[in-house]
Amino acid sequence: MIDTLYVCLESTRNSGLADCIVKPMHRYRLIACLITAIVSAINTTTLSAHQTEELNKQRAVALWQEAIRAKGGHDRLQSIQNLLISSRLDVRDRSSRPDVGDGRNLTQTERLYVMPGRAWIYTFTPQLGISLDATVIDIERNFCMVTLAPVPRYVPGVSPCIPSTPIKFLIQDPVIYLMESKWVRPVPSGMRTEGKLDVIETKVGQLRVDFYLDRKSRLPIRLVTDWFGGIAQATDRGGLVTVELEDYVEIDGIWMPRRVTRWLKGDVPVGEIARRDTEYASYQFNVTYKPGIFELPASRKLKRDDWKP
Repeated sequence: MIDTLYVCLESTRNSGLADCIVKPMHRYRLIACLITAIVSAINTTTLSAHQTEELNKQRAVALWQEAIRAKGGHDRLQSIQNLLISSRLDVRDRSSRPDVGDGRNLTQTERLYVMPGRAWIYTFTPQLGISLDATVIDIERNFCMVTLAPVPRYVPGVSPCIPSTPIKFLIQDPVIYLMESKWVRPVPSGMRTEGKLDVIETKVGQLRVDFYLDRKSRLPIRLVTDWFGGIAQATDRGGLVTVELEDYVEIDGIWMPRRVTRWLKGDVPVGEIARRDTEYASYQFNVTYKPGIFELPASRKLKRDDWKP
């Protein structure tokens, strides 16, 4: 049986289309020709998608280098052995319970991150019944303890950290404030554009962090990453949190945001914010600290400057 068909074969040497040919052919030759055309089309599509993905990744790496240069450069960032953040936070937490309503707390914090595996966190919120929340982490000793004070009888004053605590303080926070350190370096995996912002998609292990760059300064003005805050996230991630970075100031050649706002949506009406933390921060690099603060859980009488020698 002879069939007359128009068969258009894609050239295997370039991305254009070969001339269509009209040719009588037996059925088996036609089937073979069609299979060849389909395989060629699939291979070309696969190659094109791979090339696009690779070009996108290369662009992400180039953007990351631009952002690091704007931040202060690899050398300065990787010279940081420890980071001290002194701040006050305006925390607004909208409960899903209608009988509770909106909550607002003013919090004082002192956070010392000693790279790569130690952190000393002081948080004091006078409005709360349990006003002191202090955490001490030393990964080398597999030590992570939380101290609360004052506490009612049914709440332990000192207890082990929840599983996500080391991730938050030892990985996520250095990335949010510094972008990278000698020990924690996000890996760009792709980029996209949202409005007037270039977005670098990165991974730090299993942690996702998207950096939104200002087109002029090339500094990150927004991050979207996994949320590890609150007791509800004791064993798992609690969705995504948006972190706004504003009011940059240069400190020892590194640009640091003095206003950091975290917000996330939760079990509230659609489009509304469940929680918003606005932080006003100051920073010091490579401070001299008291080594003994990492040896034991924090005291229930801890003060914000007890890290000082």
